[in-house]
Amino acid sequence: MTPKERELYEGALQGHVHGTEEQVAAELTGAVGALGADELLVTTSTYDRTALLDSLSGLARVAGLRTGAADDAP
Repeated sequence: MTPKERELYEGALQGHVHGTEEQVAAELTGAVGALGADELLVTTSTYDRTALLDSLSGLARVAGLRTGAADDAP
C-alpha cells in the first residue's frame, strides 16, 4: 500500500467501532458521552450471514436488548 493509499484507508476507518462486546460497549459509551447523543445509528456489512447475526446479537446484548427466544424464557 502506498503512503497515500494508507492515508485514505486509515481516514475511512475513523469513527468505526469493532472488537469484543466489552470493547464495543466502551467505545459506544464514550461516543455517547462525548457527543451527548440520544441515539446511535449503527451499520454493519458482511457477506457471512452467521457472522452478521453474531455481530448484531452482540450489539443487542451491549444495548441491553433481548437477542432471541432463549432470552424470553422465564
